[in-house]
Amino acid sequence: MNAMMLLAQGAISLTDSLATANPVLTEVTAPEMNMFDMAVKGGWIMIVLGVLSVVCFYILFERNYVIRKAGKDDPMFMDKIKDYIHTGEIKAALNYCRTVNTPAARMVEKGISRLGRPINDVQAAIENVGNIEVARLEKGLIVMATISGGAPMLGFLGTVTGMVRAFYEMANAGSGNIDITLLSGGIYEA
Repeated sequence: MNAMMLLAQGAISLTDSLATANPVLTEVTAPEMNMFDMAVKGGWIMIVLGVLSVVCFYILFERNYVIRKAGKDDPMFMDKIKDYIHTGEIKAALNYCRTVNTPAARMVEKGISRLGRPINDVQAAIENVGNIEVARLEKGLIVMATISGGAPMLGFLGTVTGMVRAFYEMANAGSGNIDITLLSGGIYEA
C-alpha cells in the first residue's frame, strides 16, 4: 500500500512539474477594428468624406420622396378636367388643378388658363411650366453629382497624405530605427 501511495505521489508531482515546465500557450488576439475605428485612423479627410456622405444620402432620400409624391396621379384627373371644360366650368377646373397640386396638374392648369389663345402660345406656356417642374424635381442633384465626382479625389488625397506621413516618419527615424509601428499611423491614414 505504501508503494501505491508513493507511486501516486510521484505521478502527481510529475504532472505538476510537467504543467509548470510546459505551460499551455494561449493565442494572442489582436483587437478587432470596426468601421468607426478605421474612419478615425483615416484622419481629418474622413470627417469631410463622412459629412459629404451624409449630405448625399439626405439629397437621395429627399429627392426620392419628392419624385414619388410627384408621380402619384389621380387616374380620374384628366376625365374630371374634361368634364369641367365641356360643361364650361373653367374656374372649377383651375381650382381642381390647384387642389391636386402635382407637376402634371400645374402644367394642365397653365394650359387651361391660356384657353382661347393660339395653340402655339398654349403649348409654349405648358412647356415652360414643364421645364420649371423638371428643374424643381432635379433640385439638389447637381450637388450630389459634384460630391460623387469630388469625393474620390478627397480619398486619393487622404492616401497621399498618409503615405507622405509614413515616409516622413521613416526619414526622421534614421536608418537603423525603422519599425513597423512607426509607419503604421501613416499607413492607417492611407
